[in-house]
Amino acid sequence: MKERPSARLILLDPQDRLFLFNVHDPKVFDPANPFFDPFWVMIGGMVDPGEDFAEAAVREAGEETKLPVIGEPLWVWTRERHMSWRGTDVMHRERFFLARTDRTEIDLSGLDEKERSWTRGHRWWTAEEIAASSERFEPNDLGVRLTTLLRDGPPKEPVTIG
Repeated sequence: MKERPSARLILLDPQDRLFLFNVHDPKVFDPANPFFDPFWVMIGGMVDPGEDFAEAAVREAGEETKLPVIGEPLWVWTRERHMSWRGTDVMHRERFFLARTDRTEIDLSGLDEKERSWTRGHRWWTAEEIAASSERFEPNDLGVRLTTLLRDGPPKEPVTIG
């Protein structure tokens, strides 16, 4: 099984809203979402060989949205999950980093052709909006996790999520 190290950015604006992409790629099979309905996901992607996870998360933010990351991203969650990624069995090893930006204007010109093909939209969400929504989010319990993170602050050590 192929391993795919990935970095995700819990990118918050000055109003504590989280930036998310709405995505759908029928070539990806996730056992947690067997029909692979569109869902909302944080900025992020694969960590390049020799690249630091936090650096990858910041790089992805720049490439995907042109949003600046203010300050040092903090590693708050970690997750491993098995998926079929475009016909290949992959073990995703993800790290999620909490970060801030001082802007909300998005520039999607840096998305590559594949990213543009599966991106259905984007928006800023409050934790309350996520928790109240019937739409699908990654991770599935994002509303609760984000509410806890905003209330309690970053954990002393990264938390393993399901």
